[in-house]
Amino acid sequence: MTTEKMTTHKISSTYTLPINLLVIICALFAMLFFSSPANAASLDLKNLILDNQAGAIMARFGLDLKGDTKTEEALENGGRLKLECEATLFVHKSLWPNSKIASKIYSDKLFYDSLSKNFVLEQSGKTTPLRNKKLTLLLQKGWDSIVMDLGPWSTLKRGERYRLKLDVHLDQTDVPEWLKKTLFFWSWDIVPSATYQLDFTY
Repeated sequence: MTTEKMTTHKISSTYTLPINLLVIICALFAMLFFSSPANAASLDLKNLILDNQAGAIMARFGLDLKGDTKTEEALENGGRLKLECEATLFVHKSLWPNSKIASKIYSDKLFYDSLSKNFVLEQSGKTTPLRNKKLTLLLQKGWDSIVMDLGPWSTLKRGERYRLKLDVHLDQTDVPEWLKKTLFFWSWDIVPSATYQLDFTY
């Protein structure tokens, strides 16, 4: 082998790895750009309230899915989604950490039935799922009023300040675990997670 050929071989080996890494990085940036918040859907909260029903603290709210085209496409392509709402009630203190009184999780499962061409919503505590050919109409019915029991009303004390925190997630349930670990920095949410809070004095 001539000196010229050896030199060429060394240069090729040296730059192959950085070029491959550059291609991967560019591809990831492109994915981030096209799935940026400007193009993403959002879950908007409607009417978050607390009331006393038969001596229980009931958190009531609705959810409105804005820009649902991306969600609809993901479902029609075989994706399965899970809505998870975690409501946590705290005693709100100015100088000390908030003290948790109660916490509850509500979840729904959402998918597309390609045989009947219906979107399907399986709701917690209900044996019969909701079905509709239009995702918007399905979610209007299923997510218009969500109710969560946060325990006995008697736990609240007059004059105390409270904070209700609501975390909402709509995640894919069928992403392989190995892929999640490989792209650990990547968000697998179809819709960005949201947190809401309600401060009140009893």
